[in-house]
Amino acid sequence: MTRVVVLAGGLPHAHDFAATGAALVALYQAAGHTVDVVDHPDAVAAPLTAGADALVVSALYWTMGGDAYDRWRAEWAYSTPAATRRAITGFVAGGGGLVANHTASICFDDWPEWGDIVGGSWHWGQSSHPPAGPVRAEVIAEHPVVAGLGVSFELVDEVYGGLDLRPDIDVLATARRTPDDADQPVVWTHRYGAGRVVYDGFGHDVASITDAGNARALTQALEWVTGGT
Repeated sequence: MTRVVVLAGGLPHAHDFAATGAALVALYQAAGHTVDVVDHPDAVAAPLTAGADALVVSALYWTMGGDAYDRWRAEWAYSTPAATRRAITGFVAGGGGLVANHTASICFDDWPEWGDIVGGSWHWGQSSHPPAGPVRAEVIAEHPVVAGLGVSFELVDEVYGGLDLRPDIDVLATARRTPDDADQPVVWTHRYGAGRVVYDGFGHDVASITDAGNARALTQALEWVTGGT
């Protein structure tokens, strides 16, 4: 039986991580996985070293630079300690699976290697997203993660664009922030050491996670990163 660690937590200003974390737990339990959930990055080391097969990150822990976050910084600003970096890097490089969901690309902005693990990261001053709204995601590759989704799927979510993308990702689906935007990678796979990684840029809220298309992609992503087809 596959054991999964779900990291779900962070500033609740724009994301209800308790609710989205619970939705991910329910999704993966329904698929037959055993799930441990933690709400802080510094709590992942113990379950990862206790026989976990995959880590799912649906969280937002970052340094919170800029005046816009002044009101929350004292409580929520986060700098990634060396022990947490070693735990996550060692787990994925050693063959553990990683599903990075939505805000995971913004996480750990003082730790550049996190972007190397995921395959992309938020670039302050360059990356952006519009308010949540109707999105049409175009499936542009054949892969087990997007199997059965057809040529496209629609949902309501945010589209992250202008990310710093690593050159060795394999893009599976794209979407646009606005009608005249360039295609933005929103689902991709990546390899880090012996580990398999999937980034799914959707998952802003429970409705997105439980949307039929995205729920299928998230379920198949976990199967793929743990060695399934």
